[in-house]
Amino acid sequence: MDYIKYRENMISSQLRTNKVTDGRIINAMARLPREKFVLKEREEMAYVDIDIPCCDGRSLMPAMAAARLVQEAGIRAEDEILCIGAGTGYSVAVMAGLAASVIALESKNACVERAGSLFSDLNLDNAVVVEGALAEGWKAESPYNVIFIDGMVEDISPKIFEQLAEGGRLVTVVDSGRGIGRATLFIKIGGHVSAREIFDVDVEKLPEFKKRPQFVF
Repeated sequence: MDYIKYRENMISSQLRTNKVTDGRIINAMARLPREKFVLKEREEMAYVDIDIPCCDGRSLMPAMAAARLVQEAGIRAEDEILCIGAGTGYSVAVMAGLAASVIALESKNACVERAGSLFSDLNLDNAVVVEGALAEGWKAESPYNVIFIDGMVEDISPKIFEQLAEGGRLVTVVDSGRGIGRATLFIKIGGHVSAREIFDVDVEKLPEFKKRPQFVF
């Protein structure tokens, strides 16, 4: 399989045609062997514009969706990032080329082990994977300049927003409840969080972020 050619096609047909203009992101994704981050039997599908199973129920979101979300986060070289639901760590690897450090949070041990192995193989010295409950975030190293939730969510716990630094950005896809996901940028200013919807996209849901039940009295 000519994965280099597939990668070039991904850049030209999925990224450049869908408002991905940050050259740093394009260069990072042009270098990364996306096929290494998916299940062995799915390697030949790694560059198709769909969710690709990667490990123990997790999926890589389409490259376009990941690139647009990373771009909207406005990552700077000095930023410290938390990636929640990192799977095997493809989005982490992209962001590691842009930021000072990236922590990959996963709750599935098989994914943690695979991501750690990939980070080592790719010499990503500024990326580390930790195991824990996704909805809790990773308070130990907070606050973060950027939080990237790698999948679709129904609801985000206030605990996650508390881990954002002042001026911090959180990007994810929010389930609209109407059959479509909304890529959304959250920004924390003056201790308050505002949200802006960016584009419509469907990606795999993270079951750990189901909407909390509302009690009616």
